[in-house]
Amino acid sequence: MKSLYIFLLVTAVYVESVCGQDRVIPNKPYSSLYSGPGYITNNEFTSGFGLGNVSLPFTKTFFGFNTIHGYQINRFFVISGGTGALFYNGGTLIPVFMDLRYRIHFNLFTPFLSGDGGFLLNPDGASKMFLNTAAGLRYSLNEKLGATLATGLWIQMGETRDTFINIKMGLVYKPK
Repeated sequence: MKSLYIFLLVTAVYVESVCGQDRVIPNKPYSSLYSGPGYITNNEFTSGFGLGNVSLPFTKTFFGFNTIHGYQINRFFVISGGTGALFYNGGTLIPVFMDLRYRIHFNLFTPFLSGDGGFLLNPDGASKMFLNTAAGLRYSLNEKLGATLATGLWIQMGETRDTFINIKMGLVYKPK
């Protein structure tokens, strides 16, 4: 029995060493999101966790989605407008905002800084203003599609000023 194991081991090593072809799997060709000027859209899921006093409505947590459409000025700057729906512990708010993005380095993994600012419209009461600064990373899936992950600080101002840690995940579409 011991000689059978030795025979199988020697055979496996021999077959591996005399193989005439490389067993290299071709790498996926490098593909970055198209960097020229033009239309761009970003659809995100977002969530926030309140800091400080979270006993009031609209201060503890929120989650929702945004759709952002805009223009890529060059490979570094994007200016956009967006809207969506945010579901808070006290109700629903509808954001209407401007989004500015600056890409630090353009590659397969692209770090970026973003700033959003606008209004949170409340169908049932008083509306608020907000600012959201974030830093994130975009991964290019192909020349037209990318995935993003970002985190930042969300500040909303109305009757009270509330602060959240914000996390966003999204998909970017940039046609040629």
